[in-house]
Amino acid sequence: MTVPLILLAGLSIVGGWVGIPLVLGGGNWFEHFLEPVFVPRVELAVVEHSHMLELMLMVLSVVVGLLGIVVAYLFYLKRPEMPGRLVERFGGLYQLVYHKYFVDEVYSAVFVEGPVLGKAMGSTLAGFDLKVIDGIGVDGSAWFARFTSRLSIWWDTWIVDGTVNLVAWMVWVLNWPARALQTGLVQRYALWMATGVVLLLFYYVVRYMPGSW
Repeated sequence: MTVPLILLAGLSIVGGWVGIPLVLGGGNWFEHFLEPVFVPRVELAVVEHSHMLELMLMVLSVVVGLLGIVVAYLFYLKRPEMPGRLVERFGGLYQLVYHKYFVDEVYSAVFVEGPVLGKAMGSTLAGFDLKVIDGIGVDGSAWFARFTSRLSIWWDTWIVDGTVNLVAWMVWVLNWPARALQTGLVQRYALWMATGVVLLLFYYVVRYMPGSW
C-alpha cells in the first residue's frame, strides 16, 4: 500500500493546479476544452456571490490535512505509546470507531443471524429462488422452449411436409395413366386408336343392333 499512497499523495499536491479556483486568480484548464464542438453558448447575466465560503472551506481542508499529519507524527513517530493511552482512556469511543460504528455487527445480527430477517428469510428467499425463479422461470422457460421446438418439428414433418408429399404422391398417381398413354411410340398410338375404334363399334352394335347377336 505504500506505493499507491505515495502516488495519491503526489497527485493531491500537484493535481490541484489543473483547476485553480477563480478566487485565487486561476481557471480550469479543461473548462473550455470542448466548446468548439458545442453550439455557441448564450451569454447570461450571472450574479457573482462572495467567495468567502469557498476560501473558508479551502483553508479548513488544508488545516485538517496538516493536523492529520501532525497527529500521525506524534502518535507513530515521536510518542508511539500515546495511542495505547488514548485507547485505555477512551475505550468506548475507540471501540465504536474501530468497529465502524458496529454497522457490520448490526447487519449480521439482524439480516444474517436474526431469527426473522436472518436465516428464516434467507432460507425462504433461497427456496423461492430455487423453486420459482430457477424452477418455473429458468427451467420452465427451457422446458417450454424444448416443447415448442419438438411441436414445431412434428408439425413441420407430419403436417407441412406430409401435405407437400401427399400432393406430390397424388400427382404421381394421377399422372400414371397419362404417362402410360404418352409414350412417344407411334405403334402404340396406333394400337390405342384401333382399340378405341373397336370399342366404339362394339358399343354401337350393342346399343343400336341388339338383335344381331
